[in-house]
Amino acid sequence: MSKGKNKRLITGIGIVLMLFCMVSCKKEIAMQDEAKIKPPIRTYIVTARIDKKGTNTNSEGTAVLKGSYDEKTKELKYGVEYQNCIPEVIALRSGPKGSAGSLIKELYRKDTESTPAGPLTGALKLSPLQERNLLKGQWFVAVSTILMSPEISGVLTLKQK
Repeated sequence: MSKGKNKRLITGIGIVLMLFCMVSCKKEIAMQDEAKIKPPIRTYIVTARIDKKGTNTNSEGTAVLKGSYDEKTKELKYGVEYQNCIPEVIALRSGPKGSAGSLIKELYRKDTESTPAGPLTGALKLSPLQERNLLKGQWFVAVSTILMSPEISGVLTLKQK
């Protein structure tokens, strides 16, 4: 065989092999719309132990927040009970541990009303950003008194029901 025929033969074989590779590598495109699975809607038990550990004070005051969060309604329901302190402000805040955080909502402010005898209760509808920060564990309760601001604090923890 001559050199010209060898080159054409090798080139022809190379082209045929490339065509086989291209045909065999045909990708199947999955229907992504059908493959999407909606995540389950969860409900959580929300708790916070509020004491001097969160603020490094010598306060004897303590408080407990108990509540629930529902991803479907985006509603946080809560109740706060406190002892051994007279709160001026009880607030929900968001931020990294050790920071003052940003205010989410004041749960209680002592203006002219007397300090409630029973637990403070209420509900809060969350925005998507607030929900994400709550689920990431970045929310805490801060209780401020006349003596210190904040006097005691504690992080909200969530447990799936």
